[in-house]
Amino acid sequence: MQFIYTELQMFTPMFFGPNLLDYIYGFWIMMLLSGACILYLFQKITKIKMPFWIYLTSYLIFPFRRTYLFLLLPIIFSLLTYFFVTKRQISFSYILTNMLFDIGLFYSVTAVLGLIIVASVQSITPTYATPILNYGGPIVYLIEIIITMPIIKKIQPALNYYSKTVLVQAPVLVWLFNLFLFFRIFLGINYINPIIKVSAPVHMLNGLLYVIIIVLFTQVTAKFYRYKNLTISQGAELTNLQAYTSHIETMYDDLRRFRHDYKNVLLSLEGAVSSGDIKEVQDIFQRVVKPTNTNLDDQTAVLSHLENIKNIEIKSLVYNKVMTAINDHIDVSVEVVEPFKISPKVKITDGVRIIAILFDNAINAAKKAPTKEINFSLFTKGSAQYIVIRNSTTEEKVDLHMLDGNFKGISSGRHSLGLRNLRIILASYSFIQHNNQSGNHSVTQEIIIH
Repeated sequence: MQFIYTELQMFTPMFFGPNLLDYIYGFWIMMLLSGACILYLFQKITKIKMPFWIYLTSYLIFPFRRTYLFLLLPIIFSLLTYFFVTKRQISFSYILTNMLFDIGLFYSVTAVLGLIIVASVQSITPTYATPILNYGGPIVYLIEIIITMPIIKKIQPALNYYSKTVLVQAPVLVWLFNLFLFFRIFLGINYINPIIKVSAPVHMLNGLLYVIIIVLFTQVTAKFYRYKNLTISQGAELTNLQAYTSHIETMYDDLRRFRHDYKNVLLSLEGAVSSGDIKEVQDIFQRVVKPTNTNLDDQTAVLSHLENIKNIEIKSLVYNKVMTAINDHIDVSVEVVEPFKISPKVKITDGVRIIAILFDNAINAAKKAPTKEINFSLFTKGSAQYIVIRNSTTEEKVDLHMLDGNFKGISSGRHSLGLRNLRIILASYSFIQHNNQSGNHSVTQEIIIH
């Protein structure tokens, strides 16, 4: 308990000496700066705006930085962010992963720079080294932030993809690396309050290796999964396009055969009409005309609705999903009244994923409902684009909290993962609004691209 008692003394003026200014500087300024460095970098990485009050929690956490209680730092900051800043609209895994990355990288940089600065000051002016280092803390923090920021900027695209996509697709891999980052905090505490004695050069080398590993691992992993997903996405798009093209070819063949046969059909009807044989007219109509008409209507219905979709990737995807729903005996209506091309501000791959997730969720729910219905529409209203899908449900009214940040979904398995993926995708676009409502045995999901 002695080490805890020593740290608790940091809350009191006598810990910093008889001078009140030393206490104000040592506690009230340095504690806040210690937390501000971590939270500022986290805000830069995630674009999550951190309120000032969360910076003040540094006064409750950083006095324990020389004890192993300080290992709770990323968990405490992540929990505060998850519940009170993002209001559970962003997954806790995403927040904690980025928090550990932020702390792991920053503390690795400080392990290198901090010891270099200390050694430099001690060699230049050994007499005044202690007061310079004590009162030069803010300058040291500033230098460490200045060095850390370019590293973050360089790997920012890879880190975004890593924490939003790789985290979802390979959570075990990401969490193993999170443990590696968590160990960086342990090494920092161990150097100050050693369980295992470590020399300054070894500690500095360890920090340098951590920086290199963090940068390389993030970039290589993100690049691997980006290419992997691109290959899968292109394969899916090709499959959808092939199905779409095949359907057009089948329709063309049917129309050509119909054009070839329709004269014979008319001649048969003409003969029956001339003879006044109403039963024969009815028989020819039922056997030949009506089935042909129905067959053509069924095949042209889907394609006619997709004519106004100008992104071939989205057109082929919607066709594929509509045909899947029809095969599940779901009544599907598609409304694209005017030409629609998704905003260039949205990556086409993300647009495809958003619509695919919405459709998969709708099909999954509708095929279990007594009345199996899906309505999908794309339209522009004012300066905003709308993607709206409504599906029937078993329940009279679905609890919409199940569609929110806890990512429970309205069923289990892949459906829940789909909703979680949707939230992660939309988190990248501040100009996209996601609304949902439920009632009368239906759920409506609305994506608005402002």
